[in-house]
Amino acid sequence: MADKFKGFTGSFRYSVDAKNRISIPAKLRKELYDESDKKFIILSDTDDKCIKLYPQSVFRNIIESISKANPFDPLNAYARRRLLANVYEEEMDGQYRIKLPAELLKKTNINGECLVIGVGDYIEIWNPDEFDRYLQDSAKQFSGDFGGLLASVMNANK
Repeated sequence: MADKFKGFTGSFRYSVDAKNRISIPAKLRKELYDESDKKFIILSDTDDKCIKLYPQSVFRNIIESISKANPFDPLNAYARRRLLANVYEEEMDGQYRIKLPAELLKKTNINGECLVIGVGDYIEIWNPDEFDRYLQDSAKQFSGDFGGLLASVMNANK
């Protein structure tokens, strides 16, 4: 199954409709594992000002990983609660749209136009202005050799 997954990549400008739905871009839909991944886990309880869409099978792996941590350690318990208490599950409709929770749209300042970004094994949805600010702030924070930064990130997973 994992061999088929190439990863979500690219960025696309879309709009959230009046019913809080967004179409999943065709390029991103092609990367889903199988029919079961028409279900997405939706969350926005991280420090980024975006909504994250995880295919159900990918999020299942995250839960398995988190479940291995000691539940009696206060930091682990906090991380579990903060992440898992605020997740939503939605399935793509026949036109490949997914309904986004109104409270997450408000929290991330998304109203109307948005930026849909493939970031490997999940998708992010941003207010375009917030994403520009994020890139500017991150460029200041991580200034220097971008190639070196990528190498460091890639080596951290070996």
